[in-house]
Amino acid sequence: MLESSVFPSVAYPSVEPEAADLLITSIGNASPRAASVLSQALELPVETVVDALYRAPARLLAGLPRQDATRLAELIGTLGVEAAVAPAGPAPARAPSMDLAGELLDLDAADAVGVVLGRFLGMEAAAALDLLLTPPGVILGAVTEATVRALEAALPAGAVRLTASRPDEARFALFASDLSHLQIGILRQRLPNGADLTPGGSATVFDLGRSEADSLWRRLKAPEQVRIVDQAFLRFTVELVAAPVEGAAALEALAGVPAEDFELLRQALPVPVEAGVAFADLEGRMAAYAEAGLTVRAELETFSYQALDIISAPARALAEIGLPDAAPVSTALMPRPRARLMRHRLEAAGAEVLFSEARA
Repeated sequence: MLESSVFPSVAYPSVEPEAADLLITSIGNASPRAASVLSQALELPVETVVDALYRAPARLLAGLPRQDATRLAELIGTLGVEAAVAPAGPAPARAPSMDLAGELLDLDAADAVGVVLGRFLGMEAAAALDLLLTPPGVILGAVTEATVRALEAALPAGAVRLTASRPDEARFALFASDLSHLQIGILRQRLPNGADLTPGGSATVFDLGRSEADSLWRRLKAPEQVRIVDQAFLRFTVELVAAPVEGAAALEALAGVPAEDFELLRQALPVPVEAGVAFADLEGRMAAYAEAGLTVRAELETFSYQALDIISAPARALAEIGLPDAAPVSTALMPRPRARLMRHRLEAAGAEVLFSEARA
């Protein structure tokens, strides 16, 4: 491990023709401990170093002798951080700030993902994996494209789908429930056309700008009853409600449902035919089904909960998830991503498991 003592003593002269700036271009494969090491070695506030690492490209030091800057860049590189030397001058323009969420796609890679993500975030692997299993799966906030790309490169290929969104450009959704009469009055005055409140004081409002969302959050003052989420992080299930007898080919083309299964599926309607559809894609997907003569509806899956009905399972597999050692047994409700992973692991251990009805 690189220690502070190996860094040269650095003077900070006025800018001269041979002077150079030390830039951080990416956090690379460094762990968060790199920030502490660099802070101590270079006698910089740790907040300054953290900002440079996670919001790269950024200038860390300015006006150094080029030789010193080059040596520092090489030493910083041994921490896994990507650094560069540039002619002394104005600091690089700040890259847009992004929030980052993720979805676990490869259930077999869950443990490996937890290890990589935990190292990247500086936390235990189990806690890091829990971020992905807790919708909407937000991993990092206020980072730049360079940090997103660094994490993407570190994760097992194809195991996680990352979604980055700029808060200054994003649209937001508000989910409210069990509001008081005062809160209902505040919200009703600001509901856009087409939105309404249920008698129980619940409402879902999409396509809010950041200032609108922030204003509602401040006025409602109800963190337990109001949730505001970047729409880029929402996911939907598309359910087939009705289909004509000649719709087999269209459904196969749109959702990949084998034509030979079409009649059985029609007898079981409504049934889900797509999952994990992003908000930005939803309108287009719904239009495509409608054009094909298929009637569908969209259900928000991001905050749905599911339980598992375990029909049979080895006692050891049940004990590992804290359940009685005899099946049949049912679990408590849990977020959908967690239920999927638990079912996958139980079935890998030889269990027979079913999802019980999902509830929001």
